[in-house]
Amino acid sequence: MMQLELGTFPVECVRTGWAAGYADGTLTVDVERLRARCLDDPRVVEVEIYIVEPGESTRIVHVRDVIEPRVKVSGEGHVYPAICGHPPDTVGDGVTHRFSGFAILIAADVPERIRRDVSAAADSLIDMSGPGAVTVYSTLRYVALTVHLEPALDLVEWNETLLAVSHRAADQLASQLRDLEPPIREHFALDPCGEELPRVVHVHTLNGSMVPGIGSTIYGYARHALPLLLHPNEILDGAIAGDAVVTYPGKCTWIQVNNPVLPGLYAHHGRDFEWLGSIVARTRWGATAEKELSAYQTVKLARMLRADGALVTWNHGGNDLIEVMLTIQGLERAGIKTVFLTIESDIKVVRMTPELAETGAHEPPLLFSVPEADAIVSTGTLAPETALPAMERTVGGDSVAFDFERPELRSTASGPLDLEELSGAYSPIFGHFDNYGIGTQSYFDY
Repeated sequence: MMQLELGTFPVECVRTGWAAGYADGTLTVDVERLRARCLDDPRVVEVEIYIVEPGESTRIVHVRDVIEPRVKVSGEGHVYPAICGHPPDTVGDGVTHRFSGFAILIAADVPERIRRDVSAAADSLIDMSGPGAVTVYSTLRYVALTVHLEPALDLVEWNETLLAVSHRAADQLASQLRDLEPPIREHFALDPCGEELPRVVHVHTLNGSMVPGIGSTIYGYARHALPLLLHPNEILDGAIAGDAVVTYPGKCTWIQVNNPVLPGLYAHHGRDFEWLGSIVARTRWGATAEKELSAYQTVKLARMLRADGALVTWNHGGNDLIEVMLTIQGLERAGIKTVFLTIESDIKVVRMTPELAETGAHEPPLLFSVPEADAIVSTGTLAPETALPAMERTVGGDSVAFDFERPELRSTASGPLDLEELSGAYSPIFGHFDNYGIGTQSYFDY
């Protein structure tokens, strides 16, 4: 049985200095030492390092990934296993130390050819104050890395190089926690239930990339694969990580280890139900038969676990919803009562007013549905009512491109931004879709 202890070190202040370390809520960062670690790769041309705090008049652009530094103190493996050179051992057991309220953020401008290769690599931004500071990512303290790479790298190597930089930085900062006594300890284990309780499984659907070599990884594996069963401790210990290309908020690394669904289910385990674990299934298969196969295999695993109920989550949008809904349909037809936690997947929702909304007021909030999906919890959608004001400081770049169909169209990053006018699809605010209910960023009551 997996027994995971998370030791948490809250970060209330970040400062620079040669005496790097953590004490009493203050993290001191040796910037030059950290920069040297980041540059330990000939493909990395330059790294600029910034300290960013909540409430500042700062806009971070070209956000590629957000990573919470964590370190294994005891137990097998390495947090974020099988990625960026980490060993592939199974994680989820032992003791892991982590920062809270703090993360490594990696920013990099995407070359135009890579934007076109992926066809979805529009820029994203985080405002640390003002009307755009409505997501959880505006509440974190950052060591933000603006990374400049060799221009000739192909898509996969570009992604891998960026991730390696950010994980090297996260490993260096997290190593400072190894021998410290954490002020907060949490214990996670699926202890046996002493009485007969309803048996519940979490169906955790993750977007699979259509481009081999990029996308959310499970133990470093990014390609499509049939569903598998993970202990929730594996997810809390970093078995799932994000990529650095398509900055969709549900795919970043930080949200995987801070997914509120997991501690939420743990809080009810042994009291209201018996939690069986998390079935992780890929979405965005290319053919209908593949989508059906994935759904059927997910249902099969739930039946083999003798599940009575299921909570289904997803981390993307668009045609990923087909696999999700087919899975819900199959679970319900198998007698497994299912609840779906979902964003509302509007095609273009940037400023949500009746006059400007393209969908939402007159279209269904889900692109595809089945009659069996009759228990749905909405986390809403992000729809700022006003343009974003200018910021005093910009981190990550000087200009932004929000329309991935026309990446040559650029706006000044520090200036006022009317996202309704500039964005070609979804809102570029990082975290605009609250896939797991972690924040309160919706502008409407649901």
